[in-house]
Amino acid sequence: MIHRAVRTNLPVLLVGAKGSGKESIARILHHFGGGEVPNVEVINAKEQGRLVSLGAFTYLSNLEDLSLEEQARIPALTGLGRVVIGTELKPESEEGRQRLHPQIVRWACGVRIDVPTLAERIEDLEMISMDIISKTATRRPIGGIADNALDCLRSYRWPGNMDELDDVIRQAVTAGATEQIELRDLPAKLRVRDVHYARTESPERQLCLEEAEKQAIRRALNYARGNKRKAARLLHIGKTTLYRKLKQYDLE
Repeated sequence: MIHRAVRTNLPVLLVGAKGSGKESIARILHHFGGGEVPNVEVINAKEQGRLVSLGAFTYLSNLEDLSLEEQARIPALTGLGRVVIGTELKPESEEGRQRLHPQIVRWACGVRIDVPTLAERIEDLEMISMDIISKTATRRPIGGIADNALDCLRSYRWPGNMDELDDVIRQAVTAGATEQIELRDLPAKLRVRDVHYARTESPERQLCLEEAEKQAIRRALNYARGNKRKAARLLHIGKTTLYRKLKQYDLE
């Protein structure tokens, strides 16, 4: 959908929860499809009472915080420029129908991109985390994330989405002292929840969970015809985690 949006000058509507990366997508669209426009003008509707003008390439976030009257003015303000609009509300939801102007939703849906939450794309967490690490200033090289730390990160629900992950990884980089992110480097709110979960499981329940995990791995491998990379994606876990579990359960 992003590739499609790059190839057109139509308005783009980004629908996704707070922190899911809508502004990052807007900046990608500008980078690859912004032409000669040097910068993205970012306007947060929460901070605007009335729109004065829109730039040559504008990202307007939190559309739902503009009055319906102001929303109706957006096409006239756009002119020959390009506009990307972000909202946390699904237009078809009850609240979306009340707070989003139907005319603007139709106009901005030249290209609509529904941005998934981090929990819905948990298979990408390791890659995203490594990208954050590469952009974080540190005096030591960090080449990866320990398996138990990665499992802890993947089992968290991430209500703050990408923004929260960014904060967690940067904190872990600052707290750590080795060449990988360790479980002890993660914020206490993640580790305490992980330890509490482990303590509240009875031995019988843990055995039951292990058996369920084995069956899930077998099914994923069968479905992927032995392709471990594909099986890891189906299971929403990293390759290193899958290899460790294959060895742990003697499934290799």
